[in-house]
Amino acid sequence: MEPTYSDMYVLFDRDPAAEAYFAQLPGYIQAQIRARKQQPATLEELQRMVDEVKQLF
Repeated sequence: MEPTYSDMYVLFDRDPAAEAYFAQLPGYIQAQIRARKQQPATLEELQRMVDEVKQLF
């Protein structure tokens, strides 16, 4: 089970792989993730949110 953090910025600070994954995403996907009220707290949540955004576009 991966660690859970309070928001994606803490996640990025503690998990360089999550930050690298987010950084390689297209800008429109990054913007959609940033705009969400609930921020991803794990890499798995971030990946799930990215999949959800991709389904919208």
